Amino acid sequence: MRVVVAIFEQLVPISGGGTPRTWHIVRALLKRGHEVYVAASFGVDAAAARSQLGCAGVLALPHVSRLDSHKMRKYLFVYPWNILRLALYVWRLKPDVIVSHNTVAGFGALLGRIASPGTLAVLDLTDLLFEYLESYDRAWMRPVLALGRALERHTIRNSDRVITISEAMRTILAQNHGVDSDKVDIVHDGVDCELFEPRDARALRAQTSPQAKHICILHGVIDPQDDPLVLIEAAPHVLARFPDTVFWWVGDGAAVPQLKQRAARVGMESFYFSGWVQQEMVTEYINASDVGIVVLPDTLSARGRVTLKEFEYWACGKPAVLPRLPALQEMVPDGVASLFFTPGDAASLAEAICTLLADDAGRQEMGTNGRRMVVERFDWPVLADHLAKLCEQYASSARTGSTVHTPVGRN
Repeated sequence: MRVVVAIFEQLVPISGGGTPRTWHIVRALLKRGHEVYVAASFGVDAAAARSQLGCAGVLALPHVSRLDSHKMRKYLFVYPWNILRLALYVWRLKPDVIVSHNTVAGFGALLGRIASPGTLAVLDLTDLLFEYLESYDRAWMRPVLALGRALERHTIRNSDRVITISEAMRTILAQNHGVDSDKVDIVHDGVDCELFEPRDARALRAQTSPQAKHICILHGVIDPQDDPLVLIEAAPHVLARFPDTVFWWVGDGAAVPQLKQRAARVGMESFYFSGWVQQEMVTEYINASDVGIVVLPDTLSARGRVTLKEFEYWACGKPAVLPRLPALQEMVPDGVASLFFTPGDAASLAEAICTLLADDAGRQEMGTNGRRMVVERFDWPVLADHLAKLCEQYASSARTGSTVHTPVGRN
């Protein structure tokens, strides 16, 4: 089977976001013997990217850093060009299947299918991008968001199959986009359990925050739409009970300057901002901490999506504090490997953090539970293999006109 995998993010080296998922999809398809081509952005030259991926060919796409303060304006120029280039790539290769990460790449796949009607368009949907961007309340963005929502709806409705990350997202697609649930399968997000694993990181802890008795970590791209300010607002409540706590912000993003200003009012000695670090170092930072934090607002997009953070915390044997949102609640029951808080409620977040900081044995037990859970249910190679099998079934069904029965995607 000839397959094109497309993502409009930097895939080599892995840059976070949807790239770990896409990387493992490529590896799973190759392992199953398929001829795989990859359209993505790369931080290395095309030959090196092709060699590292092990695929038959690559299409190098222009890239906009998610850390760029002007990224929204740049997307307006780069994404249309990437959509056109992806469509032409599909026209030339005429693959059996194209797997596209999220709806902008998915739209390019649909354009490519016009001249390659035998190609099956599979949308790997982990987020509703133009719902997610609603928090960018700027006048010039409003027509862009309106056009983007129309594009997103068109892509979701017209892709041959949709694979998404949660039952909550499947429900949103049915209720808000009119998508038949039988067209949608679920393959959860996950984690590389060999890269993210428990290890001794006391040296990093001693070097970075020697005064800390407890460390809480939030890592990744730190953007305003995820509501990271709620953690700054929760910090004084936590510090009142546990004054030797330090909050680590590992990563970068558009929200960081404002967060630093707010943190200065609380006391910068209680905060550490690392800047952007390579994925291998994220493991060290998590292992050097005590509690992992995830923040998301109670919005339509966030109700259906998950982040990679919680899986990475669990894989390193750390408990997580999570917003009480439907997709995240599907991943784990309250009190097993995580505690939940009310989204946007700083007092609720602080209470969950303090509950964990006050109970050393409970934190250890939750961390152990989390590690066991991800090894059993959320290991990337297993999940990606499920997704590759679904693509094979879709292609076989398209050839024979039969119905796809996919118990794998219904867990």
